[in-house]
Amino acid sequence: MAAAGEIMERLGGDGLARVLDDLMDKPRLARLATACGLKYPGVRIRSVKRDRLLADLVEHSRKEEAAREAIQRALDKETRAERRRWNGLSGEDKARRLSDEEFLRTRGNLGRHLWFLASGDDGEDGFGNLAWQHLQHMVRNGASAAPKPVTSRAEQRLKRRVTSLEKKQQHLETQLARSRESEKRVKRDLILRKGELAETRMLAERVRRELDDAKRALDRVRAQKPADATSAQLIEPLERAIKRLSTGQRKLMHVVEKAKTTPAPARGPSAKSFEELTEALKAVQKDSTALRREYKRDRAELLKRLEELGAVVNKKPAKERKPRVKEADKRVGVFIDVQNVYYGARKLKGKLDFDALMESAIVGRRLIQCTAYVVESKEIDQSGFIARLQQKAIEVRRKSLRVRADGSSKGDWDMELALDILDAASNLDVVVLVSGDGDFTSLVKRVKRIGPRVEVIAFPRNTAKSLLEAADRFQPLDRKFMIRSPASRQKQVRKHS
Repeated sequence: MAAAGEIMERLGGDGLARVLDDLMDKPRLARLATACGLKYPGVRIRSVKRDRLLADLVEHSRKEEAAREAIQRALDKETRAERRRWNGLSGEDKARRLSDEEFLRTRGNLGRHLWFLASGDDGEDGFGNLAWQHLQHMVRNGASAAPKPVTSRAEQRLKRRVTSLEKKQQHLETQLARSRESEKRVKRDLILRKGELAETRMLAERVRRELDDAKRALDRVRAQKPADATSAQLIEPLERAIKRLSTGQRKLMHVVEKAKTTPAPARGPSAKSFEELTEALKAVQKDSTALRREYKRDRAELLKRLEELGAVVNKKPAKERKPRVKEADKRVGVFIDVQNVYYGARKLKGKLDFDALMESAIVGRRLIQCTAYVVESKEIDQSGFIARLQQKAIEVRRKSLRVRADGSSKGDWDMELALDILDAASNLDVVVLVSGDGDFTSLVKRVKRIGPRVEVIAFPRNTAKSLLEAADRFQPLDRKFMIRSPASRQKQVRKHS
């Protein structure tokens, strides 16, 4: 390879400027200028314009040997890989490449091949001299790289349209997420509404029983035919209290029927329907509260009148006592969220033993209902699993996993499971919920207000803290509730042996 001074002399000022311009960008030129010792007082070298840097490097290389060597090292480093490919070409291929002006006008090719000829041994033969003259002629005539294609107006409009559509897509995704959150809120409110209806229905039934008891007590008093004026004065306000209770009971039943016939919102509820549902719930709660106050007031007055009347006829009214239910006679309902406990069991790398689960849930009590809620997927065959559950006298409710157009999937039983528990709560003494989902916390509190005791069975790691606090009893699932595989049994046997 030729010496640095000989290479610079062969290239000339214009040739060296073209090589540097083609092969080095602005940051590399700035670093090269620093290496060559160029200084610009008061100005950062990266702020100097490119044309001035090129001119100063060419001028400095003419004066300083160190600058020429620094430029040679930098250009050799930039063209190292290309030079190996160039040296591997035959003379005909080199001549064909250097005679292709369209190829040489491509950015970087002219300067790169000028450097190859100036710093290599090709200039010693006839081919090299001819090629060198051709390249020098292109440099003198101001050959430049091919211009970049100008983006058409149609392409610009398409780009703007794509950007606009992307923004709209992001907006729609945000709206979809908000709609899903609104749907979840409506579901939770529907569960609360169902609980309010169940509680109101129980209140109406209690009022009816109190009314019947009052009527029977009044009939007994009338049958005794009290002759004195004091008894007649006591019976008259008692009859008025019974009439008020009858009126309150009819109002309460009207509220219940009105709430039952109110249509539930369709899927994907709008903000307007959500507001209407909220207003309806507030109205039901307001009516229920007013009727409770009226019921308590009339009941207190009725009890007071009955006590006075009983004192007149020298007969104390008998107090009804709720019979105490033995543990063995308690009615139990078990509701299993299969999807929730399946993922908990999978974390323990096993399968849940439903025989052990049922034994822990019933505990010697009277089983009234046992329902398992299963989400089916087309990719997984669950027929054998469902058949095993049915053999254990477990009612299986099945739902297919629904895949939306955006690729997301939906398949849960939260809404139906909550409604089933609320419907069955009045006929049960104990509700056993096999799930750790925190969305059921409000449901557990509502069921406890209706009357039954609520017990939760789930994997501790998958159980929400709010659900633990709301339940009357929590039974944790651990490895003793898992079906161990033959491989794990053999491993355990070897461990103990």
